[in-house]
This record gives sequence, C-alpha cells and structure tokens, in this order.
Amino acid sequence: MEYFPSRRPFPLHSLPTLAAIPDAQGKQFLGVTFVDYPRAGYLTFCEKTPPSEAIDPAFDSTVLVSHDLADRLATSLPAATLLRVEDPRAVFIDTLEYLRSNDLLGASSLLPKAPAVSSEARIGARAVIETGAQIDAGVIIGNGAIIYAGAWLKRGARVGENCVIGGTGISAYAGQDGKRREFPHLGGVIIGEGTSLGAGCIVVRGVLSSTRIGAGCIIGNLCNVGHGVEIGEDVWVSVGTMIGGHTRIGTGATIAMGCTIRDNISVGARANVGMGSVVTKHVRVGLSVFGNPAHSYPTILAGPAR
Repeated sequence: MEYFPSRRPFPLHSLPTLAAIPDAQGKQFLGVTFVDYPRAGYLTFCEKTPPSEAIDPAFDSTVLVSHDLADRLATSLPAATLLRVEDPRAVFIDTLEYLRSNDLLGASSLLPKAPAVSSEARIGARAVIETGAQIDAGVIIGNGAIIYAGAWLKRGARVGENCVIGGTGISAYAGQDGKRREFPHLGGVIIGEGTSLGAGCIVVRGVLSSTRIGAGCIIGNLCNVGHGVEIGEDVWVSVGTMIGGHTRIGTGATIAMGCTIRDNISVGARANVGMGSVVTKHVRVGLSVFGNPAHSYPTILAGPAR
C-alpha cells in the first residue's frame, strides 16, 4: 500500500486551501494517499460512490467530497472524516501544489529512504541521473538516458539509450471555476530486477501511485508506459507499444509490436495481444486478442515462445 507522508504532522486547517472548511478544524495532517489506500490522518479525495463490495466501514482517511456525495457516504464510511467542498479534485490539486511548493511532502512510501547510485552500476555517456534516484548494483544505463528523482532501478535492470524514466505525463483537469489544473505526479517509477528496456522508452512517473514494472520483463524499443501502470513479472512488450495510464498487465502476458493499450483496463496474466492491436476492454487471463478494436482470437504467440 502506497502513501506520501508529510515532513511533519501539523493541523489540517493550517493549509490555506482547507482553512475555511469547518470539518478540518482540530484534525491532524499526516500526508496524502490514493482513495483506495486509506490511512488515518491522510488526505485524499473521492468523486463517486464506491462499489458496495469495496466499501470498508473502517475506512479512516480524511476525504474531500462534494456535498451530495458526502450525504451518501456519511453512513457507509462512519470512520472517515468527510470535508465537503464544491469541487473535490480541484481543491485536492491546489492542496498538493501548496504542499509541494513548500516542501511539506516526502517521497512515496515504496521508495528507499536514502536513495543512492551504486558504485557497481554502469552509467553510459551523457546519461543524466537526478539526485533522489535509486540505482542498484548491476544496473546498466545506456548513453543519453535520463533517470529522474523518484525512480528505482533494481538489481540487474537494463535501460537502453535515450530512455526517459520518471518524467511526467498528461494529467489535466478543468475545474468548475474554469481553471485548468495539472495534477501533480507524486509517485515514482520502480523497475524490477533483471528487467530490460530498449532504446527510447518512456516510463512516466505515477500520480498518486507509482508506475511499476516487475522483474524479468522485456520492453522493446520506443515503448511508452503511462503513469500508474502496473506490469507483472516476465512480461514481454514488443517495439512501439503504448500503454495508457493505470492499466495493469498480468504476469507472463505478451504484447506484440505496435499495440495500443487504453488506460484503466487490465490485461490478464498469460494473455497474448497480437501485432498492431488496439485494446479498449479488459482482457481475461490467458486470452488471445487481435485487431482494432481487439477481440478474442485463436491462440496467438506474441512473445519469445513463438
């Protein structure tokens, strides 16, 4: 479970964006979290009623909600502190911007506390590694790659030439006040042991959850992995594939060259996606799909087993 702790505890109403909210008085601020990962004293936001099976009466975060939604959630989430506002997402974004600009938030709970670059890593010419990136022993980073703070390359990972790991993606929100806001990317990028990224890959950092690629994966040249994507272990992704934000790719899945996987869907473990496919819906475990839009297809061998 991932969260973003504050540098120190302080009163919630001391935040300028929340000072005028009566229910914020007397509450302590400990950090921010995604609504799916509740923590006492942590701030999040919610814009729709969660499915009944997902409601946990012990949910104890402080939640920015609309007035109508607060009335519906008051009985189902008795342990939560509900802060009623007109535009929860806008207030949350403004709060994050204030916290970041005043250096009041720490890094993701999933990242090492004291990140460093191992002396046993091999760093190519003109590669740029920001302070705050964790590079483990045995990592190989190609010429011209850029590794941003908040990235963690685990032992034996390989990053090809001119990759960009941990940059920010598109996440814009048009508020009810007409102002367009960019949602801050708080999460990092975690690349598993022995995983290989080809030249020119882009792996975007997460917004409220880190982008994660499991151990033993092979990602081909010129692939784009969106924010908050989770890729399991031993996944094969061929050249020129784009994976939209918050999509989940199961362990052992294979995705052929030139595919487009939309955001917020899941591709099940051991699934196969044929060359050039456009995947717009969930793909079940072990299923083969092909086409635009992708549909079920006789067995495809899209990865190294072919």
